[in-house]
Amino acid sequence: MKSLFNQSINIWLATFLIACNALNDKKLEQALDNAKENRQELEKVLSHYEKDSAKLAAARFLIENMPYHFTQEQYYTSSGKEQYRPEIINFDGFQSIKSHCDSLTRRGYKIKTHNKYDISTLDSRFLIDNIELAFTVRQKPWAKNVSFNDFCKYILPYRAQCEEVSHLRKEIMERFVPILDSAKVKTPLEACIVLNEHLKGIMKHGHTGLPFYPTIDETYHSGISQCEGLCNLGTFIMRACGIPVTVEQTTWTKMDLGHSWCVVLDNGKFYSFGPGEDQPDIHARSFSEVRHRRPAKVYRSCFDPDFSIMDRKDDGYVTTLKSPLIYDVTNEYLDKTTSIKVSVDKNNRKKGKSNQVYLCTYNHYEWCPIAIGYRKDTVCYFENVVGDNIFIVADSPDGSKLRNITTPFYTDKDGNIRKFIHLKEHKQTFTLNKRKKKPDQVHTLYFWDTEKDRFTPLEYVSSTDTTQTYDQIPANTLLWFTIPERIVNQRIFFIENDSIKTY
Repeated sequence: MKSLFNQSINIWLATFLIACNALNDKKLEQALDNAKENRQELEKVLSHYEKDSAKLAAARFLIENMPYHFTQEQYYTSSGKEQYRPEIINFDGFQSIKSHCDSLTRRGYKIKTHNKYDISTLDSRFLIDNIELAFTVRQKPWAKNVSFNDFCKYILPYRAQCEEVSHLRKEIMERFVPILDSAKVKTPLEACIVLNEHLKGIMKHGHTGLPFYPTIDETYHSGISQCEGLCNLGTFIMRACGIPVTVEQTTWTKMDLGHSWCVVLDNGKFYSFGPGEDQPDIHARSFSEVRHRRPAKVYRSCFDPDFSIMDRKDDGYVTTLKSPLIYDVTNEYLDKTTSIKVSVDKNNRKKGKSNQVYLCTYNHYEWCPIAIGYRKDTVCYFENVVGDNIFIVADSPDGSKLRNITTPFYTDKDGNIRKFIHLKEHKQTFTLNKRKKKPDQVHTLYFWDTEKDRFTPLEYVSSTDTTQTYDQIPANTLLWFTIPERIVNQRIFFIENDSIKTY
């Protein structure tokens, strides 16, 4: 999973100071000004509800926060500028769609991405319908005790992330609410469990073959998507039924890529679940009991931005972590979090223009930031991190790229640090097993060269059909054993007591 918000970070940063200093009574006017030609449509919504204080407050909540939300439109364009997005339901499965898309590429079609902002595109009819439907399900037994504030945050919103806005809310409400009525559920958690069990039969994890960010409608009609598509649809369905739900995400530290899932709010507490997959009780335990699934950091999506988390002395580096639409909820999960305190290397003690630093994990061939901390003198600090992981710390002096300012290091569950500074004078011998399904490919062992600040290859001394032996492995070093094919989960590791510790 790659970042969802990178393309809008610059806009958030540009409006940060204005948003921070704006008085509450000016938020609506600012949003209306941002709407430009669409202002009249939004004013129709406010006028429609001028005699209904609750629905007017709901309309204001949506409109005030719409400037920070957009649809990530993706489509093919031909040489003649024709726009085209294949309809999944017109194809017979993954291979059929993929073959069609491959043929488009061969014929010169290009993939284009365009951000379409809600504040300037959504009309009054859509917003009024959305508000009316949300208030309809608010009367249900499982929703009536949800506070108005939580209703606005987790039931009322028409989108989960940056998916295309869908007009299916009424159809979904009419299809699924009777299931909850029949089950006689009384709480949001009970409703979520009943509905999620039903979703297991109509949606599943998989790749459609379409190389685009999924829409609600595509996932709903095909029943197939990867984690983000399932989360967006799951959130949309739950909210349409009056269940307060939102999306959470992580970048894996013991696997490549990342993951998204959902949480349901019940009596002030959030419960995680996989839409159409794991139920809340199983999901939370799997994130603690299954070692490679333990997230080091977890971030929750919200519809209303929190600008207080943004640093006025920002270094300019663009990352999803700076989005005011996500916030850190790592300490709500079962594994204990810790604080990390790590010193900067001697040759990197010259500071940039900001005290911001980034905690990074090695994920799919690169060091990826997963948390923002701060630097004081020569020490970097990070809060609420799950340990038993390998990290590196970086900063961004020029605001465009990251610079490593520590060596890689291991952090245990209590925050104790072990730095991997390779010892040239101490060599060790070790035999590594080749990948079982790819023994014929060239395998290379790399060690993290502290002086060069990168992985450097080592020569093997012997090789068999299944193993490769090295006798010049520096002690106290971080290792990486790979094949040329770019695949997931070629994980870093180190050797301790003649055994491999994989991360």
